[in-house]
Amino acid sequence: MNYLFQIDFPASLNCINKTYRFISEHSTLNTPEFIASESSVFVLARFLSGDDVSLDSVSNHMVMQLARHMAGLHIYQQPKWGALHEPLQLASDWPKRLQKTLKALASQQSIVPKQILDQALQQAEEINIDTFAPIMTDFRWDQMLHQQGQLAAIVDMDAFVTGPIELELVLLEYQLDERQANYFSEAYQDIADMPDLSTQRYCYRLLLFLMNSLGETDIEKWMNAPERW
Repeated sequence: MNYLFQIDFPASLNCINKTYRFISEHSTLNTPEFIASESSVFVLARFLSGDDVSLDSVSNHMVMQLARHMAGLHIYQQPKWGALHEPLQLASDWPKRLQKTLKALASQQSIVPKQILDQALQQAEEINIDTFAPIMTDFRWDQMLHQQGQLAAIVDMDAFVTGPIELELVLLEYQLDERQANYFSEAYQDIADMPDLSTQRYCYRLLLFLMNSLGETDIEKWMNAPERW
């Protein structure tokens, strides 16, 4: 994350109050009240009632709430990427940085077949995007709370960056079944257009696998998972 987005976590915790403020102002979900933080040490926020969201507790209504939350953030687009509050990297640099990250991660692991890496690098080279938005690069359902069948709050916000919305949606499609994906798409498109993931999905899937985003160890299974959109 630090290498890809040119951020400095966990030292960046000293300004996470800005993240709390931005998400609380622009998300449809509740957020904890920020109290204090210290660089590389801690974040202190007000307690919120609710239970951790698990896959078997996700309702159709919660999926639609998530869609409105993400779409509501994705409309805040800009031409640069990087840290959430001060993105400094040019759009033209994204494909090159993505390729370098894929190569660096793959070199540390011996489980990536050359054919998969080559295909991902080729797709990364051909990416042509010019807008970026707030995304949560480590999204999982358990980073939210629910009460009585509704999402009550988002409570884990240290991995928000300004990046390609396609990356966040590729991570999300691993966590939705076909029915949930349809509900998500309908609610999302009430606010924003769903992007075409086909030109970026493969390289982002490899990136997320190498980042051990959801713990999958079978690369063939991961790369060939169902496409939801």
